[in-house]
Amino acid sequence: MAEENQTASELDLEKELAYWLLVSEQGHAAFGRRKLVPAELKFKEAVAIAEKFCSEPGYENDEELQAKYSRSLNNLGAVYHAQGKFGLAEGAYQKALDLKVQLFGEEHFETAPCLQNLAAVHSARKQYDKAEPLYLKAISIKEKAYGETSEDLLTPLKNLLMLLQKMERATEAEKLEARIRAIEPPPANPGDIWQSVQLIKKET
Repeated sequence: MAEENQTASELDLEKELAYWLLVSEQGHAAFGRRKLVPAELKFKEAVAIAEKFCSEPGYENDEELQAKYSRSLNNLGAVYHAQGKFGLAEGAYQKALDLKVQLFGEEHFETAPCLQNLAAVHSARKQYDKAEPLYLKAISIKEKAYGETSEDLLTPLKNLLMLLQKMERATEAEKLEARIRAIEPPPANPGDIWQSVQLIKKET
């Protein structure tokens, strides 16, 4: 009987995770079209599915489920961020980051996008003293993981550039802008929120 129950539980999990993937993809599609209300609803649903399983006995320490939960929280945070709901965005980003740190450690490249997004919402709230160290940490992690000239650095470098410009630190901004140009020409509109936050879609 125990074996049958376990099998049923595994089948139920497989079914739920297939649905989690479906609603996550729908959320990504809506966000890509800048349909923020449908995106919010889909990512809320994805968060609820992942949270449900991560809290159940037998699954609370499952790394794959925890990673999915973190991605869903991050994606919901990105929608809140784009909507200007900065308090909600910060809460979702912080919880996503906490899960990634728990899974991989503070210096792992998997934590970098969460650091970047949390920094971006601090910057949007003019909490520059909180945003800057998070950007610097994300940059440091990616430099170690990918090298100092990797295009993977562009998002945190551009976001840090915007921050320095807001803080009127012109000399530092000029140096950073030169570094960005050496990797890739800067975007036409580096202040666009759609370039400043990252959804997390990659499956493990």
